[in-house]
Amino acid sequence: NLQKLSLYGDTCVLQQEGLLDSSNLHQIHQGDKKINEIQQLFMELLSNSRQLRWLSCSFMLGLVTPCSLACLSNPSAETLQHLSLLDHQLGPLISPSELDRLSKLQSLALDFSDLTSELCGLLASPCRTPLHRLSLLLNGAALEFKPLEGTATEDDWKALVRVSANLRVYIMALEVDSSELLRVLKPSLPLERLHLDSYSTLVTDATLELISQQYNKTLTHFLLLRDDPDFPDLSVNRNEDPLVLLAWRCTQLAVLVIHG
Repeated sequence: NLQKLSLYGDTCVLQQEGLLDSSNLHQIHQGDKKINEIQQLFMELLSNSRQLRWLSCSFMLGLVTPCSLACLSNPSAETLQHLSLLDHQLGPLISPSELDRLSKLQSLALDFSDLTSELCGLLASPCRTPLHRLSLLLNGAALEFKPLEGTATEDDWKALVRVSANLRVYIMALEVDSSELLRVLKPSLPLERLHLDSYSTLVTDATLELISQQYNKTLTHFLLLRDDPDFPDLSVNRNEDPLVLLAWRCTQLAVLVIHG
């Protein structure tokens, strides 16, 4: 029986301004089938699975709906270890009740806005298998429609880490203003990998300072990418370059990529 299902679409949707009109989704054809027929086939596959361990669906415009996971069979809900649902065009794709069914999850990937305080509280339950990896996508273009209000708080992260002591977090931030980054980078968040990718937003030296001080014991990968030719001089009016300080302070840092 099927144990791994991975569907990966086009990441160009991350650069769309705003949300796609839902009426357009019904005009999408894949293999001569309309998107609603593809949705139905996907839900039938979930309901017929019996030992699914890995389920990943990323940027598949409208394929996954908030109702999709309800179709996952009970046997697969008990065996699923990895779940990835990334689609900034829709609201939350997993409800608290559906997450509660997936008690064996060890790895989870979501839009950052979907990691609510309630979901984080469920993940912190001692009745669940401890979570090992949490991957979060923070897309600045979608924050107007999927705001950060109600997302995990510092207390939520503390509770989660108490239960999942080996948890490591990967954050990919696309076109995110530094003020928004400072909102989500909580002190108790066990950040291992951080990818900052921007075209027009600036990463300030204050942000780098916070990262290098808060995550000096956990950060192993840091990627700073920028397409604008005017890459900012992060060492303005300072004696030390904050990137040099970050590399020095983060004792576990193994990969440092600066591109721009």
